[in-house]
Amino acid sequence: MLMVLACHANGYINEEDLAGGGGCTRLLINQFCLVCVNVFVMISGWFGIRASWKGAGKLLFQVLYVTLFCAVVCFALGQPVSLKKDILPYLLFGSAYWFVVSYLVLYALSPVLNSFIEHASPRQFRNVLIAWFSVEVIYGFLLDAGYFHYGFSPMSFAGLYLLARYVRLYPGKLFALGIGADFAIYCSLTILSAVLFWFGYKWFGMGFHLNHYDSPLAILAALFFLLAFSKMDFQSGIVNWLASSAFAIYLFHEHTLVSPWYHQLFSEAGSRVSSAAYYPLSFLLILGIAIGCILADKPRMLIWSLVADKCNTK
Repeated sequence: MLMVLACHANGYINEEDLAGGGGCTRLLINQFCLVCVNVFVMISGWFGIRASWKGAGKLLFQVLYVTLFCAVVCFALGQPVSLKKDILPYLLFGSAYWFVVSYLVLYALSPVLNSFIEHASPRQFRNVLIAWFSVEVIYGFLLDAGYFHYGFSPMSFAGLYLLARYVRLYPGKLFALGIGADFAIYCSLTILSAVLFWFGYKWFGMGFHLNHYDSPLAILAALFFLLAFSKMDFQSGIVNWLASSAFAIYLFHEHTLVSPWYHQLFSEAGSRVSSAAYYPLSFLLILGIAIGCILADKPRMLIWSLVADKCNTK
């Protein structure tokens, strides 16, 4: 989620941005953080989704809570709030929260995917993955077919889910390396992606879609990033407490009542401080915003537990 915040604070990279050293720094930040969405989906595949109406309800309640929270706070601060533009599209009457919609489709399909995973042989599983990603790389990444939508679509999510589950069940030698090797592969793939993106713009005026989530380099980098953390052995109540509200970071800062302020904050910071101070300052701002979103989400957890307990007693 810190990577998501960094990506959105960094902004979209184009040809003009790559003219100087600052643009190259932004490009590296973008490519190193590009794994964020893929890793989030792969975590679901790594552990496996256990779909239930209660689980779906919990997710939708969080969307409702964040949307109303943003609306109430902005209204109290005197900012105009529109039911049609600022509330209804974020309650899934529209596609404002694209990730939520795609993840809900994955959530609904997870019993089917889990059944395939359980009954397929390793060879069948591997062949399906090869076929799946061959189609996505050709039609989604290379040809930019709309139904893959740069890796935003439920189809892409299903592929990531299956890939993570396969690696968890059948690691083999390539996926059983040490933590240092996994991080080295993640960094190497990311730097390669950034270099190819830079030269693509310089020579051809385009980045060859290497800043899209369905880029094979981004998918592999996300996989090895996930593998590195999966091999760490530690327990932390603080991490669990933070993680239980991590998704709220995305929901809060991507809401239409908050996102303009978020982008303006980093834009103004970039114009007021030196480049040397900008990046440490941005990191502190991102960290503070993440903690603020987590704290704002905690009452939601209490309310949901009360609602869930009351429903269970009926």
